[in-house]
Amino acid sequence: MKALDDIWSSIKGHTQTRVKDPIIGTFIVSWCFCNWDKLALLFWGADKVDQRIKDLSSNMSVTSNPSLLWTDLDLVITPGIIALAYLFALPWLSLWVKKLQDRAVLLQHSHAIDLDTERVNKQKELNKAVFRANPAKEFLAEEIRLDLQGEKERLERRNKIQEYIDQKTKTTRADADIKAAQAEKERLDLESQKRQDESEKLRFNTQAAVQNATMASSRFPAAYQLMEMLSTSLREDDIFLSLDGLSRSIASLFGYRDAKEMMDDENFNNERLNEVKYLYHESSFLAKALDQVVKNEESDNVDLSGEMLFDHLQWIIESYPFDLLSEGALAEKICESINENSFDILGSDELSGPMAETDTVFEEIELGIDNFNFDASFEVTMSGYASGHHRKEANIPGVDLDVQVVATCSPSVGKFGLFDYQLEISGGPVNYGED
Repeated sequence: MKALDDIWSSIKGHTQTRVKDPIIGTFIVSWCFCNWDKLALLFWGADKVDQRIKDLSSNMSVTSNPSLLWTDLDLVITPGIIALAYLFALPWLSLWVKKLQDRAVLLQHSHAIDLDTERVNKQKELNKAVFRANPAKEFLAEEIRLDLQGEKERLERRNKIQEYIDQKTKTTRADADIKAAQAEKERLDLESQKRQDESEKLRFNTQAAVQNATMASSRFPAAYQLMEMLSTSLREDDIFLSLDGLSRSIASLFGYRDAKEMMDDENFNNERLNEVKYLYHESSFLAKALDQVVKNEESDNVDLSGEMLFDHLQWIIESYPFDLLSEGALAEKICESINENSFDILGSDELSGPMAETDTVFEEIELGIDNFNFDASFEVTMSGYASGHHRKEANIPGVDLDVQVVATCSPSVGKFGLFDYQLEISGGPVNYGED
């Protein structure tokens, strides 16, 4: 019997351990809750016990009928979901609810503490009143004296605090008054500076207007003179152009896009026109502009054409000290002028060093055009040789000098009215190599 008791105790202990396990125990409780109807029929059904057991076994046998796993959700799936929710979701939900209750619990605890504190204080006051009612107690006089002294000290502290607040208020008001006075001064200074700036701006605008009027008075006579000359020339051929046609023709001659750009250019005046050395003729630009002038005129005169306008423009330019030249003609003109003044090149500082190396007295120089182009300015590149005789022996030829010259004509009026050329000179002795 002892052995059977031990076996039963072992089985009972293992069973209790398994039932107390959180997962197994929770699943068993969930399963019983979901399948209470089957258990009720097992224990309290009308059939015999063996039949009820047989019916329960057939209805819950997963091995013989696996489809019960998804057809009878209460068998495994629903208890499993309930067990997982109880084990994992319910603790978090419980924690969330407890956190929501924390403030209420703390308030309740604080209220209880406040209530106990108030009760103790009231009891203390009651005890003091009782003790004071008894004149035989000596400590009452001392306590009253201490109370009066404490009241006096509180009154003194209150007075000091009030004095500090009053002093702080006075200081704040004084600072505010100083800042207000400073702000007012800054405002007055700003208004004074603003009036001064407006006065300076007005004076500047007045001077600018005077300057613009002066420049305009210089521009308009120059434009008017050219337009008058062109109109007179055209009238001799019984051709009449409108004011717009005359101004656009003159503007295109100097490379302006339209007459307004010419009139707005402060450089278009008699003084700058006298500084023009060459008037560059870009055939494509000028021909297109003059044809547009003829088109805009819508004249019935069959003689009016772009070529005819160009001929008349050439004629009026002849009275000015500059030449109307095409790209190639302008390059030749500059090259010819430089060759005519070749001794200025030989006397330039740029060639003084190379000439000293050759020990040669140079007598002549001949330059030829390498290339030319017109971009922002007209540029001609030339090269050539300077030759002469030996410094000590006039009958012996000296060493030739290789010379490069770049002549640049910058715009003076418009795009095509050019200044005289500026030179960039370089060179060195000719290296003929070894024989």
